[in-house]
Amino acid sequence: MSKVRIEFKILALVLLVLPPLAYLSLSHVPSLYIDSVILSISEEAMATPYALKGALAQYRGKSLVSLSLKKVRRELESLALVESVRLEKRFPSTLFVEATLVGTPALVHAKNAEGQTVAVYVLRSEALLPLQSEDWTLFEDHALEVEIPLGYANLMVKYGVDAAFEQVMELAASLEGNSTLITRIKYDNNSSNSFGKMVLELSALHAQIWLREPVSAAQVTQAIQLVQEDQRESLSFLSEQIIRYDLYKGAMVRRK
Repeated sequence: MSKVRIEFKILALVLLVLPPLAYLSLSHVPSLYIDSVILSISEEAMATPYALKGALAQYRGKSLVSLSLKKVRRELESLALVESVRLEKRFPSTLFVEATLVGTPALVHAKNAEGQTVAVYVLRSEALLPLQSEDWTLFEDHALEVEIPLGYANLMVKYGVDAAFEQVMELAASLEGNSTLITRIKYDNNSSNSFGKMVLELSALHAQIWLREPVSAAQVTQAIQLVQEDQRESLSFLSEQIIRYDLYKGAMVRRK
């Protein structure tokens, strides 16, 4: 009986030791190192973000056996423009990545005192996430630009996005259909009211719409139509002078 017990213990010990040894051995087999990363993006019309390319490049040369997909997923989904990823190990040496990118109808541009863009952010889960400078132009043809002072941006990066700016971004996102007329949006939290100051620039119409309080996207769309009608009737679009309109919940006022 004692001999059987000893043999059983030896067998159990071998079974316990073999898998880690096999795993360790396979982790150092060069033919099982990653030499190819295949990337598939769900949004075919969108270029691959530079930040995502850089993140994927670091996995080349690593062991496909020991690579933790959970860790890779966490790293990739922490990128500002990556919503989610699906990963597969394709032996002997390929990592397959299917990425869903963030839908970004509005980007946040932080401006310094000279009016230069210092940083660009996307808003995700009440946080401003910075884009690498190489990715700033990815959305320029199909995303509204919301400009804010650099100091205000730094505060929100550090402490989180405030309720007023969340309203601004929600409104900006809902105005995507008017993006051909809205050149850019300026917002400043330094104002006498709790909402701040939001300005829609309509360069083609030589006009600005100043939002004095929170309004709906439908109201803004209607306001833009009224501006167009006013421009046609007054022929003010022939002038280089910028016409300002103040938009409230119940009315819009043309300023001289």
